[in-house]
Amino acid sequence: MYLETISITNFRLFENLNLILNPGLNILVGQNDSGKTALIDAIRYVLGVRSSERCYISESDFRKKETKFTIQLKFIDVDQHAYRFVEHLTHEIYTNEEGKEKSRPVLYVSLTAEKTGTERRGYPYIKANIRTGKDGSGLMLESDIRDFLAATYLKPLRDASGELSSGRGSRLSQILCSSKEINCKADEILSIVSKANSSLLDEGQPLKKSATDIQNNYLYEIIFNDDRDKLGVFIDIAGIKAENFDAMPEDEKKRHLRSVLERLSLALSEGQMQHGLGYNNLLFIAAELLLLEREVSNEYPLLLIEEPEAHIHPQLQMKLLQFINEKVKSDKKPDGIQCILSTHSPNLSSKASTSNVIVMNSGGAWSLRPGETEATPDDYKHMQKFLDATKANIFFAKSLMLVEGDGENILLPHLARLLGKPLEDYGVSIVKCDNSGSWKRFARLFLRKDNPHNPLPIKVSVLRDLDLWPNCAEDVEGNEYGFKDYKKKNGRKKGNEEYWLRNCDEGIDKRIESLRDDLHRQNVNVQISNDWTLEYCLAKHGLFEECYEALNGSKDDIGSIIGSDDEKATYIQSKVEKTAFPYKLIEILERQKVDYINSKISQEAQDVEARRQSAEQEFSTQLENRLPSYIVDSIKHVTNSTNTVYSEESGDGLPF
Repeated sequence: MYLETISITNFRLFENLNLILNPGLNILVGQNDSGKTALIDAIRYVLGVRSSERCYISESDFRKKETKFTIQLKFIDVDQHAYRFVEHLTHEIYTNEEGKEKSRPVLYVSLTAEKTGTERRGYPYIKANIRTGKDGSGLMLESDIRDFLAATYLKPLRDASGELSSGRGSRLSQILCSSKEINCKADEILSIVSKANSSLLDEGQPLKKSATDIQNNYLYEIIFNDDRDKLGVFIDIAGIKAENFDAMPEDEKKRHLRSVLERLSLALSEGQMQHGLGYNNLLFIAAELLLLEREVSNEYPLLLIEEPEAHIHPQLQMKLLQFINEKVKSDKKPDGIQCILSTHSPNLSSKASTSNVIVMNSGGAWSLRPGETEATPDDYKHMQKFLDATKANIFFAKSLMLVEGDGENILLPHLARLLGKPLEDYGVSIVKCDNSGSWKRFARLFLRKDNPHNPLPIKVSVLRDLDLWPNCAEDVEGNEYGFKDYKKKNGRKKGNEEYWLRNCDEGIDKRIESLRDDLHRQNVNVQISNDWTLEYCLAKHGLFEECYEALNGSKDDIGSIIGSDDEKATYIQSKVEKTAFPYKLIEILERQKVDYINSKISQEAQDVEARRQSAEQEFSTQLENRLPSYIVDSIKHVTNSTNTVYSEESGDGLPF
């Protein structure tokens, strides 16, 4: 049994959400206020939780000016527990993996909350009920069924040490009470405690003397003489004494055992040393997982965790997720738990299977499981190996830029800032992909399979090189800038004819479309360089002097480089060093910006800031006109605040 679907209408930021969950692990990622907590709270409101914390519906739970919200949970594979709620089941037709229609029992649980417009004791009265049935008009749930369905909830910024301390109804006492070993040895435990209790309270013992002192010298001095026969002072350690133990009824023994267990606490070391929040947090999660596993036959094992990474070292975060992954429901572990956790940690996400990730954004949820994206099974395998903590931030970014080389990786953030579009202000991450086509795997992950007009709200710009060499790049006699040998195919010997511009029979436009590989769709924008490579384009389209200075340290002898724009750009391409060049180029452009702004600001203090801002804008506009258009378009795509859907037919942007 597991929670398959959650449907929400007009609850907080959710207008109309329908999300299918994984039977095992579900990792909710997204920025602040994206809906992660709201989704977990929606489940809590319907099912309740096993801790003492209560869930209260308030006016702030209603979306905008709505007066009613509904939350419906659908459970499937309920056969094992169907006897618990037979009268609440709905029988529905579904299509199995063989494509055949079959009937199965499912459990719908719906919460409906409605503002009444009245007040009780000065507070707005909200009418709420929880019923079963597909349309939410079935029977109300009995308390024992609600107890069975209640979730285990670990809230963010939890007081782990407090949760593990002694006290009435403590989590530790619940764990110990569920232990078969303790229940089997209950009499033995109570016998030991009762003997110790009696021994400590014998006549002549310090505890007995203190009790007698309080009784005779204080209590009896302030009560009536007639009450002395009825009252006294008795110190109670465990509420049980050896002389009374054998005649005690079984139910009373169980009560005393629970009382003893509630006085115990859980610690990380025998000396009760103070430990950090991180290890206490891990101990608390470990204890909760133990309790869930022990009670799996008596309770629905659903674990809700907000920010499990709280106070935990990155490496321990990875170990924690790996351990949770071993405990969740799967083909190998059919009786495992179902876990829904929210996180802001790329470390956790990097160790999770991509298919477990659910991206939350502005009241929507997009699962990355196979079948909902265009990624292939091989794509998922590749990404699982490819993702690390650095690249896993793709799940948390507002927008994403996929690049092929170090040059783009280094230059783009600086160019965007010089254009007045700092990538960090727009939540843009840059990920470098190798040249073997891994960018296609990520592009397919961000393309929705069955609902292209509801794309994943992460805008993706892919920057690729055109990789067509101009004639002036050929190393032939009389061409001082040429450095590429023209190689024809010769038997098994591979040539390079297809890389030469003069052999591009299909035309530039068709080559661009082939390089896009039909992935320039929805919110994925595949930009192909205007010419050969990034460095070539920069030199050809307006930054030749800056590129020359970046290579040579100054513009001395720049007049010796003569010829067409293509020839000058070929010179730059032949000399460029992939890592050193972009850093030097950025230094030059940033110096130009400072010089330009200073030239526009006079020595007078009046309106200096206004002139500075105007000069910055002018410089950005001038630089934009000198950059290759594919770079400008890529930056604009990921920093544009509006969503765009690219049509498959034309590649044009349509309003979304």
